[in-house]
Amino acid sequence: MTEPLHRVIGIDLGTTYSAVAAYRPDDYSPEILTDPDLEGPASIATPSVVRLESATGSLIVGHPAKNAIADESLLGDTIIEVKREMGCVFDKASLEANGAAGIFETDDPVHVRLGARWFRPQEISGLILMHIKKVAERRIGCEIHDAVVTVPAYFTEKQKKATEEAALLAGLHPRQLIPEPTAAAIAYGVDRAESERRIYLVFDLGGGTFDVSIIETRENQIEVIATAGDQRLGGGDFDNAIVEWIGRQVDLRRLVEPKRLRVKALAEQAKRDLSLRSSTTIDLGADGGKIVLTRADFESAIRPFLDRTLRQVDESLVLAEQAKGLGRNEIDAILLVGGSTRIPCVRQMLLDHFEQEEAFVRGDANPDTLVARGAAILAYRFEPSAEFDMEARPTAEREEQNYDEPLSITLITEHTLGVANNDGGVVPLIPRGTKIPASQTKTLTNPSLAEHLEIAIYQGESDQQADNTFVGTIHLDAVEPRPEGFHHFDIRISLDINGLLDLRVKHRNTGKDYQAFFEQSTRIGEPDKLNESRRALLGVFTKDERTNVVSDHTGPAHSFDLPRPVEMIPAPEALSGPTEPRTSPLPEAVASSEASDIPPEYRRLVKNVRRYLANDPVPDLDRALQQLISAIESQAATRELEEYADRLEDVYDNLRR
Repeated sequence: MTEPLHRVIGIDLGTTYSAVAAYRPDDYSPEILTDPDLEGPASIATPSVVRLESATGSLIVGHPAKNAIADESLLGDTIIEVKREMGCVFDKASLEANGAAGIFETDDPVHVRLGARWFRPQEISGLILMHIKKVAERRIGCEIHDAVVTVPAYFTEKQKKATEEAALLAGLHPRQLIPEPTAAAIAYGVDRAESERRIYLVFDLGGGTFDVSIIETRENQIEVIATAGDQRLGGGDFDNAIVEWIGRQVDLRRLVEPKRLRVKALAEQAKRDLSLRSSTTIDLGADGGKIVLTRADFESAIRPFLDRTLRQVDESLVLAEQAKGLGRNEIDAILLVGGSTRIPCVRQMLLDHFEQEEAFVRGDANPDTLVARGAAILAYRFEPSAEFDMEARPTAEREEQNYDEPLSITLITEHTLGVANNDGGVVPLIPRGTKIPASQTKTLTNPSLAEHLEIAIYQGESDQQADNTFVGTIHLDAVEPRPEGFHHFDIRISLDINGLLDLRVKHRNTGKDYQAFFEQSTRIGEPDKLNESRRALLGVFTKDERTNVVSDHTGPAHSFDLPRPVEMIPAPEALSGPTEPRTSPLPEAVASSEASDIPPEYRRLVKNVRRYLANDPVPDLDRALQQLISAIESQAATRELEEYADRLEDVYDNLRR
């Protein structure tokens, strides 16, 4: 009897396409889980596309959403490449690009709009993962509660945290977040292929991100030595380069946004065609007729992007030499990963750069499925959960392994983690390239008569805050006001195996643990907030068993009926201004008397409401604010405070609609 597929799945959550796989123990190999409603290549990978149809009010995911872009008779909003926005905040350019100017401000968490609703990127990704989860459940024949999910090697802590939240929203325990190049290396078989030491450079050029990792292998051990990358570089940029080329032939400025998306879809198809032939014809219809794009013109258009990949390759080689003294001549082979490596000039570019023969660059596996397959191999080490619980963090591994030895993987942190000081600088705590899990402890003292302390956390390689990525703020509240330097707090900051931040605070004066709150604006929040969002998503996720939601397009769709006027997802913190990281200090921390009595989880809401009332004194809003403040001052129970805060947030959100 055939042994069933393992119930912890591996997911490649891609920028343009996503794939899912599960391990089959009877033949010791991962299997791509194809969509039973589709045939051929379309069944292997799901487009990471979400679309709201204007006519039906239904939300669709995958191939129907992507294919509908080309149908000018179908009006609606479409979200593509949302992975690029995971864990990000708005700047002036992205406010304009997302049509969010005047609704959000710079440094607010990125939101994307579908119809009348604004969504965080992890909520859109959660919908995509719900679809993928259903595909896996239909193929495996039972409920799935666990997954190993891959992330770009160069993702920051905030981006990884958003990915974790997306999995939880979809009803999946993220058992591990594994870098995509590492998962691909596992799938290539380098974990058990050779008993001798080998050094591989994994060149991962996907739809929206680029990673390069240098990996050392010996038997069942994989160690990541160095990583570099670009979070906004991939096949989507190649498509945009073709669109720009088309724009030089035909005036595209007059096209409305849906038609621009259609042109980009045509550009993607042209890119694929040019991997197989020397020229292709792009039919723009009434908007521009037919034009011919040659492979030479395409390669010329994308050359600046390819040059950027080589700069990251060289950076990884420098880091590998610094970490282990490895020279570029010690690289045994390059492993190609990601659909964009199918472009013929990519292989030749790497051969020329390293001055090597054909065999040096390996592309002997399907680059679209490698990452999901590697994730599934890793997922086999975990025991599946009996049920999904948002607050559970299952860690159980299988006691027996059906292959020779358990896989040993050593990962590193891709970005230096540090804390702000009070002169605009950053003090490094966990340097780039440190093996994870890792932790470091710093001691902070109080300013004079401070009632609370705030410590800002950054990731990046600069010694200046402005040049790094702001991660979040640690709040220490209810500090007894004392003279400067009286209190000593040991702040233990850790990165776990997934590169996610954890912290512990001990009050050295008493030797006791001290309660701390970590605020990260791009997060949805604690389990109660995630559960609220998940319940809303589950309420609208239904399988349309009747017909295709989008006629004449590939496969049945998962459809979502957006309820109105009920707010589907917790409303964004709009009109709030930037999340201002306080330059908290070493060895001192900053106190804020204005907010000292407000619990940290409510400070941003109170700040936003006060700003709104300063411009528009609405009695109902002012009343709700005063009720919350009074409850805080009277030291009401936590549940009562939450009720007042929820009421205030509801009034505030209704005013901004």
